[in-house]
Amino acid sequence: MSRHSPRPESKRRRLMRTLLIAIPVAVVFTVSCNTVATRMVNREDKQVPRNADGVMIGAEARELGNPSSQNAALFVHGFAGAGTNFKRLPEEFAKAGWYVRVMRLPGHGTSPYDLEKTTAGELENAVVFAASELKAKHARVVLVGHSMGGALSTIAAAKVNIDGLILGGAYFGVTYRWYYVMPPEVWTRLSSHFIRWVYKGKLFTQINDESQLPHILSYTWLPTKGSVTLHEIGVRANDLDVLAGVRCPVLMFHSHGDVAASPKAAQRAFRFMRNESNEIVWVDRSNHHVFWDYDCDLILEQSTAFIKSIDGREPITNEQTLPSSFLYDKIVPKLPTIRAAPDRDDEHGVPLPDVKVPGQ
Repeated sequence: MSRHSPRPESKRRRLMRTLLIAIPVAVVFTVSCNTVATRMVNREDKQVPRNADGVMIGAEARELGNPSSQNAALFVHGFAGAGTNFKRLPEEFAKAGWYVRVMRLPGHGTSPYDLEKTTAGELENAVVFAASELKAKHARVVLVGHSMGGALSTIAAAKVNIDGLILGGAYFGVTYRWYYVMPPEVWTRLSSHFIRWVYKGKLFTQINDESQLPHILSYTWLPTKGSVTLHEIGVRANDLDVLAGVRCPVLMFHSHGDVAASPKAAQRAFRFMRNESNEIVWVDRSNHHVFWDYDCDLILEQSTAFIKSIDGREPITNEQTLPSSFLYDKIVPKLPTIRAAPDRDDEHGVPLPDVKVPGQ
């Protein structure tokens, strides 16, 4: 061995010395970042306009239309969002004679501190309870969900005798980018142990028509624990028994350019919802906030046509339940309709992705 070569012991000492310096620096840096972020969250939280009940202006739960109508619609907003995220769709449903309830999900519309403490179970139970309550009073019930609200509505539709399901930019997974290296859900879970808050603001509100940004209500800061909860809801919504349990007609709007909710994951989930009248419409002029984006008029037109078709159907009852195991026994030959928005070159849609079914 050359006398100039460092001994193994000295290498170990050097590594230990580096770690003894790096670890405290990393801890101090993380604590400092969290402290600064918490101060900014507190400052933002104090400046948000609220009503007498402490709810952010525009995030209030709403009821529209005739409570005695045979038909009812429940609108379920997305992660950190509010009922205003549906633009004028609730009002149009009410004009069509439907009773409309626009939810405010637990932990939403108040403070990001409330979202930080809200569990996936609380969110799921709130939607299932609201849907069950409506079904007990109205013959037909349609759920309309955006983003995380789409995942929650899917879960509720598998548990309650829902008559129709409209999904806009529904969350069944995060859109993957090559520079993530690992799946974003993994990054979220790892970072939640060290980073408390993530800035969202208008800068990261995913919409192509930026003139609509002022109308989209959301928290400015997001708790990373809330993002972990979002991932858990996505896992529940992707359960094959849940997807197979959605036996009502489904109308899904999604964009191939959605940079938040994965279009591939949404298409995969859609394939397992086996009602023969299901339809997915690709709205590729839009991004994630499809109800406010460039295709909003198309979505409004097709959604109102959808509820008119539901109005003429017999209400779904327990007797119409399909066995949850049917999905594993065989693939139904007839696939749901997949088509693109009228202004796309590819007007016949896109091929379905390969999906592995348990037992095959």
